[in-house]
Amino acid sequence: MTTVTVSSKYQIVIPKDARKKLGIVSGTRLQAVPDGAGLRLMKEPTLGEIPGLLKGMAVDDDAIRAERDRPVP
Repeated sequence: MTTVTVSSKYQIVIPKDARKKLGIVSGTRLQAVPDGAGLRLMKEPTLGEIPGLLKGMAVDDDAIRAERDRPVP
């Protein structure tokens, strides 16, 4: 674990090894999510990465069929 310091402008520097591992470059958008007593920074996916996010996701076919078959108001 690496410690970072918050500047007087409330900025932090993301350590180089973390940037390389996550593919964070200048202009990458991060989401700041409160997590218990801490803060989690999560990389926003690019449009090209979105299809890969769903790969391997479990799908309940019966629920999908039921949704499709329900009457439209």
